[in-house]
Amino acid sequence: MSERKYTVAEIDALRQVAEMRYLYGTTVWGDGMSRCYMEADKTKAVEEMVRTYMMAGITAQDIIDSDNAKANP
Repeated sequence: MSERKYTVAEIDALRQVAEMRYLYGTTVWGDGMSRCYMEADKTKAVEEMVRTYMMAGITAQDIIDSDNAKANP
């Protein structure tokens, strides 16, 4: 398996989609209701998600495309 190199912009985009998934469960806008959270817990969870995505070679666009496919079958 070859390692993929991420740019700073790609990592920031992954953080944004990971935060959306943490708060709303998806990157597709729905009813706008967010889960309750403590900031430290959210930060830890988002960073863990970003690392997992990076280890799998996933980009922010891959996640967005997946969520769109689930929302619009």
